[in-house]
Amino acid sequence: MNLPAPLLIFYVRNDALGDGLLRIPALRAARTAFPQSRIVYGSMHRSSLTGVLRRHAAPLVDDFRTIVPLSTILAEFARPGRPMTVVDFRTGVPALIVAKLQLLARGVRYEPNFAGHLLSSHWRARWTLRPEHNAWRYHRLIERLAGRHLPFDHRLEVSQAARVLAGQIRGADRRPLILLGGNSKGSNKMMSDAQVAAMATNLIEAGYQVLYLVTPGNGPTPQSLAARESRLVTIGPDLGLDVEAFGDLLLALGEIADAYVGMEGGLGHLFATVMTPTVIINHGANIERWRPLSNRVEVVTAPRRGRSANISDTPVEAILEATHRLLATSRRDHPEPAAH
Repeated sequence: MNLPAPLLIFYVRNDALGDGLLRIPALRAARTAFPQSRIVYGSMHRSSLTGVLRRHAAPLVDDFRTIVPLSTILAEFARPGRPMTVVDFRTGVPALIVAKLQLLARGVRYEPNFAGHLLSSHWRARWTLRPEHNAWRYHRLIERLAGRHLPFDHRLEVSQAARVLAGQIRGADRRPLILLGGNSKGSNKMMSDAQVAAMATNLIEAGYQVLYLVTPGNGPTPQSLAARESRLVTIGPDLGLDVEAFGDLLLALGEIADAYVGMEGGLGHLFATVMTPTVIINHGANIERWRPLSNRVEVVTAPRRGRSANISDTPVEAILEATHRLLATSRRDHPEPAAH
């Protein structure tokens, strides 16, 4: 009798863009380590892996189940004789302990995202500290499950169609390209019109081509920016692209850009997948856990007012200083080939 393929279930609370991007290395490692397993990805809420990142996640996951309880997923995929493993990316020790006890009683192997891995240590397994960065935390869970080290790969592939469109948007302009982003659903993470316009003016006058990326959320609009700096080009919904195609275009632009400058969040993580040099304005996130995975990152910390920090309060001079420093070190460490 042919037994069903082993089942590997990933379960999360929800995936904003940055969350989904930081989980992709773990999904790749799981597909490498367990090629015969049926991989199911479930979530309590929505997931960017079924939206803007669908093209990149689809080869790694056999079934998506978003906004579905873990118990429902287990019941749907249960088969006689099928071994089941749950990798739980959620946080919150009490809830994870309850889930561990419940799944243990059902004979399901459970790998939870416990702090320090202390409560998830296995018999004869060497105890190790949990990595500081979230992406490596998720990846380490798969390595513990597999019992060996596995490749870590956070990069995303850029489609040729997106590269063509990016080239059309850039046109014949061959000035170094800078991308700006400042829209956010969180009021303390968005940038102001004045900040973006002042940055754009400085960079344009310094000899750069500057594009502002209009993404979902509050913040600058094409109309408000045009009124302040008419030379700034904006890229956004007026292109008529669906969410996946627009995400691919952003990757293609990041691939050719000298830098991206914007708030801490999903766009910074997206551009890290094509190794775009990045300036991040941080509103108070734990940057050790959320630092973009590219190798050239400058972090500017927003000033704190009482118990909170708003990115819109960050002095433009501090952002520009970090931007020019990043660009200067990039030219120093990666000079252009001499012309012949």
